[in-house]
Amino acid sequence: MVQCLGSMMMLLVLVACSEESDESQGNTLRISSVTRADSRLNPDANSTIKLYVMTKDATFSEGTFHGTSWTNTNIFVKEHEQYYLYGFMPGSYSSSISATSADLNSDYSKGADLTITGLPMFPTEDLCVVVGVRKVSASSEDTKATEGNYGYLSGLSNENYVNLLMDHLYSQLILQFNVDPDYHALRHIKLKTVTLTSTYGDKVDARVKFRAGNSLGANTVAYSKATDAADNISKDVLTEANADFITTTATNTKFGPFNCAPCTFDAEGTNLTLTCTYDVYNTAETKVLRADCTATNKLKVTSMDHGVRKTITLTVAPTYLYTLSDDDLNNPTIVVN
Repeated sequence: MVQCLGSMMMLLVLVACSEESDESQGNTLRISSVTRADSRLNPDANSTIKLYVMTKDATFSEGTFHGTSWTNTNIFVKEHEQYYLYGFMPGSYSSSISATSADLNSDYSKGADLTITGLPMFPTEDLCVVVGVRKVSASSEDTKATEGNYGYLSGLSNENYVNLLMDHLYSQLILQFNVDPDYHALRHIKLKTVTLTSTYGDKVDARVKFRAGNSLGANTVAYSKATDAADNISKDVLTEANADFITTTATNTKFGPFNCAPCTFDAEGTNLTLTCTYDVYNTAETKVLRADCTATNKLKVTSMDHGVRKTITLTVAPTYLYTLSDDDLNNPTIVVN
């Protein structure tokens, strides 16, 4: 009887410890969906989101959501508590968050400053940051959050689903090629390689100012060259391996979009250059009249900001002015319109 009573007491202690552990751990925060203004972002096995969960006056927790659903993380929340969520994707880069600036006064309900370091100049991923949070009732719900609303009131264990509204952190560039129609009647052009080169550096840091009630505007994201960045970086937009000798015509041939850090664009074209190689053919495209022509253009682009997509049109044109000669015809150049 004594032994049985001792076993029951031990069981009660274990249960009490278990309940205390569950209470301190809280309920798991889950992401129901991730949306942008233009689409829903469906995760794949490599998708990641770095998320900071804050109380009004202190850092609470951080974690990385990943996998084919957004539920795999170690972030826990207590019931009926107010939290503020800030984050970005993909979540593989180093980052820090604070609310120490004068306009925030250590109050995360007003917003936060997020710094992400070591971002590539020309990333393959569409880098995004969280610009809005909305509590939703089911794992499949994708009702979009309101931009500038980062607050989240936690619920029971089966109610902790949120929609994250994302905005682009980088800008995008589309390259559009065509051939002068008069010139195309005499010669055909086949693109072989196209390369973008930035002298700004190969890696940048981004500081994002999230402010409650405000959209992510032009003055809320600042970029700087990473401390360990190389002097320049090139991105092969088109290579001979994937070009299959694309014939440009008077009709536009497009490449892109390509993700670019906005800091590489400038009105003088000092940071960004475009290098193209191409062959000149006869109109039947049976004979190469001149191989491996090269054209280098400075890309003078203004008003590029995060989330902005711009198309640059380039035209293959002859070098002649008044007379036609084989040398002129076989030595065209590329001009930026």
